[in-house]
Amino acid sequence: MSKVKHNNKLIGSGILLALSSSLCCIVPLLALLGTTGSTLSMFSWIAPLRPYLLMATALILGFAFYRAYKPTPKDGCGCPERKNWLQSKGFLWIVTALSIVLASFPYYAKFLQKKLPKQEISINSNVQQTVIQIQGMSCSSCEGHVNHALRERKGVLEVRTSYLKGESFVKFDSTQISIVQLVSSIEHETVYKVKSKKKDVN
Repeated sequence: MSKVKHNNKLIGSGILLALSSSLCCIVPLLALLGTTGSTLSMFSWIAPLRPYLLMATALILGFAFYRAYKPTPKDGCGCPERKNWLQSKGFLWIVTALSIVLASFPYYAKFLQKKLPKQEISINSNVQQTVIQIQGMSCSSCEGHVNHALRERKGVLEVRTSYLKGESFVKFDSTQISIVQLVSSIEHETVYKVKSKKKDVN
């Protein structure tokens, strides 16, 4: 019985670690459901730990596979020990597939985000450009979080965000929205922090 519990703990730990490794990208999507930025910021500390969590997930699942495929001990009658479904190789493969889906979430999260229609540019509008330096983005799905937070604001005409550069280029109508409001949208609707901003970028 202790062996059964040990296997179940290994499998449960693998799923939990895989989920934790992607919380930095999963949780910001809750903003689309109305979750506040202050709540989301509680999970921002996980992002730097992602590589270690993924490594721990791989080690735990690897050990679980070793236990699953090693020769099965026999009982006192010489018969192989029976295993329930939670100890089966099939269940372990299902758990592994689920862990891969969770761990790879940052790579396909941007496709799950709702695309907002582009706002029409008025000929007489006072169009300005700015580059906002953003701290905390760790993968490509982070770009989608920032883009969504900005594009849903009236007056924003164009947004291009790069997590590699840690910045977001924004073209906006200054008669409808200010740079201060753009910064506020990022910091309140996402888990990221604005470092600096440059106005009238060519």
